[in-house]
Amino acid sequence: MPFGGKIAYLLFSLLIFQVGFALALPKVWGSYSASNHGLGGYTFIEGSGISAEGQLTVKVSGKLALCHHLDRGHIILEVSGGAAPYMFTWNNLEKVQNRYNLYAGTYTVFIKDSNGKEHEERIIIQPPFPLIIEMGALEHATCANNVDGSAKVDIKFGRGEPYKIEWSHGLTNELEANNLEPGTYSVRVIDMYNCDATLSFEIKSGADSFEVSENLKQISCSDNGLGAISLQISGGTAPFSYQWSNGNTTKDIDNLEAGSYEVTIKDGAGCSITKSFEIQSPSSIELSVRRIKHNQCFGSNEGEIDVEVKGGLEPYTFLWNNGSSSNNLKNLPSGTYSLKVKDANGCEISSVIEIEQPSKLSAKIESAIDVNCENGEAKGFAWVRIEGGKSPYTINWSNGVTDKNEIEFDQPGEYEVEVVDSIGCMTKEKIRIEFPFDNSIAGRIDFNVRKLSISSESEVQVLEPLVFESEIAEDFIAWEWDFGDGASASERDPVYVFKKPGEFDVVLRAYDIYGCSSVQSKSIRVLEKDEWVTIPNAFTPNGDGLNDHFIPVLKGVVSFEMNIFNHWGEHLYTQQGLEGKGWDGTYKGKLLPTGNYVYKILFTTISGESMQKAGTLTIVR
Repeated sequence: MPFGGKIAYLLFSLLIFQVGFALALPKVWGSYSASNHGLGGYTFIEGSGISAEGQLTVKVSGKLALCHHLDRGHIILEVSGGAAPYMFTWNNLEKVQNRYNLYAGTYTVFIKDSNGKEHEERIIIQPPFPLIIEMGALEHATCANNVDGSAKVDIKFGRGEPYKIEWSHGLTNELEANNLEPGTYSVRVIDMYNCDATLSFEIKSGADSFEVSENLKQISCSDNGLGAISLQISGGTAPFSYQWSNGNTTKDIDNLEAGSYEVTIKDGAGCSITKSFEIQSPSSIELSVRRIKHNQCFGSNEGEIDVEVKGGLEPYTFLWNNGSSSNNLKNLPSGTYSLKVKDANGCEISSVIEIEQPSKLSAKIESAIDVNCENGEAKGFAWVRIEGGKSPYTINWSNGVTDKNEIEFDQPGEYEVEVVDSIGCMTKEKIRIEFPFDNSIAGRIDFNVRKLSISSESEVQVLEPLVFESEIAEDFIAWEWDFGDGASASERDPVYVFKKPGEFDVVLRAYDIYGCSSVQSKSIRVLEKDEWVTIPNAFTPNGDGLNDHFIPVLKGVVSFEMNIFNHWGEHLYTQQGLEGKGWDGTYKGKLLPTGNYVYKILFTTISGESMQKAGTLTIVR
């Protein structure tokens, strides 16, 4: 039968089966769910019985679809619920639980539990369904060495998505494969029941390939260390082009340093080959360090280096970075030493050797003076802080004390310490220590008290800011104030406000570098706040020295401003501050006539209250 007839026959058979199956369906069905099990035609179906109680549940699995006419299915039942054991009766009267070697069709089983409850299950074995695939497109590679071929498979007929696609070169689940080199491939398509179809195909080469062989000349010490690469080409289509990684475009290259070189060769048909080559340096000389002696103490010159050379061709020449041409060095300070060794063939090897030294042994002397502030006697202490070297240390002081980190003395002078570590490295340190010659500090501090704002009276009142100005010698490093009312301060020149009246002893105490202190105290009388202003209503500016200026009498005032006007509002005089004498009855240097004038006064009291007064005054001549 022709191929087209076979397909038509399969489709007609499938249609007849599906129509017949639909006519055979019962009017009442249970609920089903199906999923691909991953094996050819294997499916799981779970359904619930048609009884009202719904106590029996059946899970159906097995091979429930056929891939071809020679294939056979089977049904596996798993029953739960009800009361075991269960009885099974199939529509062909078989009494088994599971069925095997089954053709496509509908199979009915009646299940009864030990209580007599019944359940009916109908299972379909799907008939074979054709899976037809064709090669949709095929592009061959341009050359035997190129990977630019492609193939596309078309699914002409099947059960429908999803399909799994497996290409022989590893690609999966793609209908099209690209970047294929010449060769034989296959593609397998698998439907949802794991039924499959396979196509094989060949990607051919559009042009003959060519081969490349090479001859490498490695670097030798006798010809300036230069290598070369020459190529031989067989096959392919002339002409050939060459592109080297170092920029050359010739077939052969020479004068090469050690390293990797890559060439891409393309023939006249467009086919190409890329190859890599390695040019290596000779390593026939072996250099080893036979002995190194490091310096035992910091800054010493007792290091030694002895090297040994093998291989190559004698005699050897040695060149150190310090100019020496010997194979061993002596009396070396710490540092880095580099060596180049060359044999008779000109081959060269180098090495770097480090001469080490321990950390520097250092001794630092620190001191302190303890002064008796009452009698002026002083006692000194010195101790050494050691760093570097290798413990334990031997300590020798210039005053004869040994093996002690700290010494005590009662005379000023120069003190030296010698420290020797366990290796024998030694260091010395000295310090000059002076004692204070005059420890009397009495009378070297004092202080003055003044008002922060200019005031019309000398008495100190409550809430009036005061500045305490200290007079302290330079050798004092700390001080403190006690204001006698429980308050204190640590500033050198503090500003303080007494909040209540009374007699207060203010004490200033200062401390020098030896911890000795000096005290100065003064008594300050603070009066109750008294704030008032008295303004005269006339004055006689006649130059007799009596009542020649107009000025209010102030008490408890910290700021003051006065302005004088005539009756037409013209401004005649202004004064700001408490230090002014007042108005002398002139305007622009001329005496004003007898008559009435207007004043306006603004002032602030110690308590911070701002006030304003205005009125008339009379010039009497």
